[in-house]
Order: sequence, then C-alpha cells, then structure tokens
Amino acid sequence: MHTSLVFGEAPVPHDPAAWVALRAKEGEAEALTHADESHLERVQPLIILDRATSVAGQLAHAERVARHLHNHDRVLAVDASDVDPSAFRPTATLGELVDRLSYGVDLFDVGPPIPILPTLRECTSLRDAADIGRLGEETGAGVALRIQLLAGRTVDIAGVVDALKVDPRTIDVVLDLGFVEAALAEHVDLVHAAVDVVRTTGPLRSIVLLGGSVPPQLSRLGRWHQDRHEEQLWQEISAQHADVLFGDYGVVHPTPTKGWRPRNVAVRYACPTGWTYWRRPIEEPDPAGADDGSGDEPPRARAFRELCRELVDTDVFAGPDFSWGDRKLSNAARGNEKTLGRASRPVAFATSHHLAHLATMDRAA
Repeated sequence: MHTSLVFGEAPVPHDPAAWVALRAKEGEAEALTHADESHLERVQPLIILDRATSVAGQLAHAERVARHLHNHDRVLAVDASDVDPSAFRPTATLGELVDRLSYGVDLFDVGPPIPILPTLRECTSLRDAADIGRLGEETGAGVALRIQLLAGRTVDIAGVVDALKVDPRTIDVVLDLGFVEAALAEHVDLVHAAVDVVRTTGPLRSIVLLGGSVPPQLSRLGRWHQDRHEEQLWQEISAQHADVLFGDYGVVHPTPTKGWRPRNVAVRYACPTGWTYWRRPIEEPDPAGADDGSGDEPPRARAFRELCRELVDTDVFAGPDFSWGDRKLSNAARGNEKTLGRASRPVAFATSHHLAHLATMDRAA
C-alpha cells in the first residue's frame, strides 16, 4: 500500500464544533490555506476526492491543505472512495498521499511525516478496511467512517468496524445524507435510527451528521434566500442526541459533476437565517488568455465584481474582518483585487466565509 513510515507525536486530539466536506479543488484549497487559526480549531475539514477530476491534481491540493493544517496542529480527513477503482484502490490513493507527506517541500524541510485522518465508506471491502485501519494507527490520527444514509436501507457497520481493528474511541462516524432538499420527518427518523445503530459499536470519538442543501444548479438571476435545511435537520436531531456534531458540504452541491465554464457567475453565502444566493449573467465569453492579470478586465471578472458590490451592500454581509474571503469580497467591491475572472475565485471567497460561519455559530440545541 505504501512505505512504512515513522510518525512523530500523534495529532492534537480534535474536538471541532462542525465538520465540512469539501472537494479537492483550487477554490476550496485556497480557502482552507487562508483560514484563521481560531476557525481551524473549530472546524474539521474532510476532503473528498472524486472521479470527475484528475487524481494527481486533487492529491496536490490535498497535500497542500494537509501541510497547512499541520502547521496549526490540525489534521486533514481524506476520503478517496470515489476514485476510479480501475486506476486506484482507495487505500492506494490514501497511501500515495501519505507517502507525499512523508517528505518536506524542500531539502531544508525536515521532520516526521505529516499525518492525515483516513476516511472510508461502510461499503469498503474488509481487506481495504483493514489496510485503512492500519494506516490510521500508523498516523496516530484514527479513522473516519462515512456512512451514506438512504431511505429503506439498513445501516450495518459491524463487519467494517471489526475489520478496522482499531479502538472505537479513535473512530469518527459520519452519517451522510447527501443532498437535503427539505428537513423532512422521515429524515429525522432515519438519522435517529442510524445513531442508535452506530452507538452499539462502542464509545466512538464522535458522530457527525453531514448534509448539504445547495442545489446542483442555481436557476434564477438576482438575489434570493433559501433555508439551510441541513441545519434545520441537525437541530431536530441534536434535541435528542446532543453530542451529534453538525457537518455540511460547504457552498456547493454534495454530488460533483464535470466542470464547464458557465454563462453566469454566482456566490452562495451562508448567514444566520439561511443561504443567500447571488447570480449574474456574463455579458460575453472571455477571450483566450483572459484574466492573466494584464489588460482590460474580462467579462467574467466584471460580472463577479458587480456581484460583490451587491453582496457587500446588503445586511447579510458579515464585514471585511470576518474572514479572508469576506475581505476579498469587500476589496473586489471597492475596485481592487485582480484575476477575479478565475473560476475558482467565487468558490474560494465564499468557502472562506463559510468556514468562519461554521466556526463562530452558536450550535446550542
């Protein structure tokens, strides 16, 4: 799977207020590497590698984030279960990342390997589960088990937990509802039943309820509001299970899709009352080589700058000091900031705000 490595001291035990599942892309990586240290202490990032993007590129982003988190005594959770099995087994991909993190970024960067929190699914084969369990013990970070909750499907994780051969107190169980279009009573019943089942495995390190309510596509223009159904559902669950942590998918839809250059630019902005969305059309296609930092501002960048002006003039804007992303949004609105036409910019700024939002929210049930 990977070369046997000698890790230093185990990562600082994490006790986050919330988890956030993010894609291994440029925007999300940039937001994480600019996150305030106090926010990182309250949020556990989970990077999910997918089939829609180059594995090498995703590993590079995950490595960058893992190194940054390590500098703040935090550990990155990584799930490679969605990587195309014809190219990589999940354990091989995680092992490749661990191997990369065993070396410094230059000859003068020495020290013990940087750990990750390996994450697997309940459908993982027993052989792969055993490999991931050993990896979790080697790194000292433990293991995260991500369980996809579906109506009519019974949660059965006893076999996988046994195959891991780790102390249950080093396991984080993530109950994943995926896209939450509404906080329905049947969802509440499903989660309650799942929590009862996973508790039978023993005293776990944590149980997390993960879901996301951002639709796959924003179909309107202008500004509008949407409830954060994942938070509403968690409030229902935590009334009975106070120790269940909250988790969401950041500012994007839970299911990744093949990327394409859209004809609109959008920002999804979390606030105490829910989601606020802004979406503007791009007047014309960007010319080749647009937004390289020179010449006139391309159409995409102009559209995003106008959107930033609309956002910062509203009462939902948290202020430029709230996060790195909010400062960038404010700067853009004032006519500063370059390369706003890059596709990763709206996601990077909104994700940065979202990390601060999760870290500072009062989550008392």
